[in-house]
Order: sequence, then C-alpha cells, then structure tokens
Amino acid sequence: MMRVKIERIGEGLHPSEVVVAIRTADGSARLVVAARSIVDDSVDVGFPIDKRDGLALVELPRETTTGSWRVWVSEEALVPHRAAEAA
Repeated sequence: MMRVKIERIGEGLHPSEVVVAIRTADGSARLVVAARSIVDDSVDVGFPIDKRDGLALVELPRETTTGSWRVWVSEEALVPHRAAEAA
C-alpha cells in the first residue's frame, strides 16, 4: 500500500473533513478527505495503477473537485504506507 503526500488547504463542510491539495502532473488537485485519514501529511492511495517516466497513476480515496478519481503524480510524492504510520 502507498500513500500520497498532501497539503492541507482548509476545513471541509463537516468538522471531520479537511480540504487538501495533491501535486499532480497537471497541476494541483483538490479534494475533501476525512481528517482521520491524514497521517504524516499523506493519505492512502493503494498501489499505483501504472508508472511511466517518473510518474505514477493513483486512485484517490475521494473524487477531486473537478471530478477525477485517478491522477498522475510524481513517484517522489508517494510514501510507503508503513513509513507514514511510523512517523
């Protein structure tokens, strides 16, 4: 399992939600996630679906504000699941 690095942008509509941004190959993608799903400034994305030229295609835990579920991110933005929980 992998996690992707995020940046907290603001609060969601519900007190348990957080708006986050993920740096993608096409710019920044924003989505709302449960606050408890954030560990060490990262969220679960499972295993990459595909990899090409230093990028990884990942499926996000929730839909982005533009309607995407899958995004291309730098492989450097991925964090092994265990490493994120140990921090």
